[in-house]
Amino acid sequence: MGVHLRCILVVALCASTPALAQATRTWVSAVGDDANPCSRTAPCKTFAGAISKTAAGGEIDVLDAGSFGTLVITKAITIDGGPAGKVSASGIPGITINAGPQDVVVLRRLSLTGSAGTRGTTGIAFNSGRALHVERVQIHGFQQDGIRFSPEAGGQLVLADVVVSGNGGAGVRVSSPSGVASAVISRGNLSGNRQGLWLGAGSVATVNELTASDNAEAGIWARTDDGGKVQLNVERARLTHNGVGLHAASVGSGSQTLLRLSRAAVDANVLATTRLIGTGTILSFGNNRMAGGSASTCPTGAVLLEDAALPGIARGGVFAPVELAVLGAMGSVTSTVSGALPRGFRLEGGVFSGTPEEGGDHPFTVTATDGNGCTASRDFTLAVACPPMTLGPTVLAAGTTGQVYAQTPFVHEGGEGTTTFVLDGALPRGLQLRDGVLTGMPTQPGTFPITLTATDGGRCSSSQSYTLAVARSADFQEATVQLQASANPAYAGEAVSVTASIVGGQGEPSGTVTFFRGTEVLEVVTVTSREAKHTLAPLAPGQYTLSAAYSGDTRFGGVDAAPLTLEVLPAKAPVEEGDSGCGCRQSGAPGGVLLTLLLLVLNRRRRESPTPG
Repeated sequence: MGVHLRCILVVALCASTPALAQATRTWVSAVGDDANPCSRTAPCKTFAGAISKTAAGGEIDVLDAGSFGTLVITKAITIDGGPAGKVSASGIPGITINAGPQDVVVLRRLSLTGSAGTRGTTGIAFNSGRALHVERVQIHGFQQDGIRFSPEAGGQLVLADVVVSGNGGAGVRVSSPSGVASAVISRGNLSGNRQGLWLGAGSVATVNELTASDNAEAGIWARTDDGGKVQLNVERARLTHNGVGLHAASVGSGSQTLLRLSRAAVDANVLATTRLIGTGTILSFGNNRMAGGSASTCPTGAVLLEDAALPGIARGGVFAPVELAVLGAMGSVTSTVSGALPRGFRLEGGVFSGTPEEGGDHPFTVTATDGNGCTASRDFTLAVACPPMTLGPTVLAAGTTGQVYAQTPFVHEGGEGTTTFVLDGALPRGLQLRDGVLTGMPTQPGTFPITLTATDGGRCSSSQSYTLAVARSADFQEATVQLQASANPAYAGEAVSVTASIVGGQGEPSGTVTFFRGTEVLEVVTVTSREAKHTLAPLAPGQYTLSAAYSGDTRFGGVDAAPLTLEVLPAKAPVEEGDSGCGCRQSGAPGGVLLTLLLLVLNRRRRESPTPG
């Protein structure tokens, strides 16, 4: 009985083995059926039907022309499209690859298209696996990318003789969030996409014999952000009729984007041969043909700063980063700013960012210099809106001459930090604005229109206009000030004193007189016996305008003196000792000549007189 049972089990196992086995090679045909075993003589109809019957590492071949449906690949496999194998996708990727870490997927001689209705999202989407080889494949008309190679842990992409065109995103997109995505592209044609070749963080690529043309943004587009790295080596390429030939952006701390060019032709691109942002770098081995752009001779207009609008922002708001792009540059770019940026706002690594802490319009100029020493400049203005502010009080109390004015503090609401006050207009004599408080004793009656502006620590201001009325007290007395110099004209080096006399009114005025030379304050002198005196320092020859202002007191009104013009002549010539002013000892003086003639006459008469005895 036991022997008989074992025989039955062996027979059953042997009978079931062919049904479970997967073939190493299967076929599909336009006239096939997925119920078939997918053999050459009994092919399947779709790739999805054949892959379930193909062993890992096996191959699916196309027998005749046809469209064989979209496919999700989860193992190592080779798919050969043969004479005319096609994949048409609507609303989903054409081929999705979610393979194991050691799996290699080979796609050969296929044509992938987005359908005429709702186009497929991506031609080939590689999410995981060891490597993807794409050979002699055409990809056209997808909403997003033709090939998106973005394995989380990295992987290898090998493209040979591929044509990727007319896609809404990149022709070929390569990146890896946490690994290294290496790519080798030989004899590729990427045209009519948004970008031809797109390289993101984690990608290391080599290009040989690539043509990228008519791509809206760039033939080759490479970008990294904080900490990301991209490297690309180009050997023989034609980049033409794109938005720009090459775009290299490296933004944020620790990022690096480096493109190296050899035997590349970059011409007839719409904006420029190159665009650099941040620390992005494009190096040339000197054997490239670049139509326009930077060169060692720095021709006029070779390098330009691309126009960038800086949107207005409220003070204290977070500024959405704006990147500064330099067209036509080679090597790497350094940027400098002339003019004052608002506190908290910065240009760093080619990016405007920050939180502006100062209000108002802030004009400045940015100058960019590339690796050849070529420069470009552009003017910018950042408008920072201030918060609502008020300045009080709205009305000033009236004052009276000779009476202390009730201290009035001005209050600036809505500001931050320390407020400074600026007064436009003249206060009555005796009043002053000190630390935002109106204080003192007015000695000048009348009405005084003034405008006060308060500015906070963030350069935001509020203004208020006032009319200050000062009434004449009952015992107020008018006075005048007369100004007189001790000598006018005076001689250089002589001491000259200036006296201000208070004239008019009854009684003895007090207070002070302030002496001026032009607008320079010379001295403040207390009035004594209606006078104040100032002694000038020795003056050089010339004319000087002197003036004085009387402060007034509780009864006498303050007043200004009429200006006095003091003329200072060159210093007098010194008088020699014993000359007594006659000039007899001066060479050539008339007195000396007469004395000499007189002596000659007397001497002659002495000789002619008779000798005694």
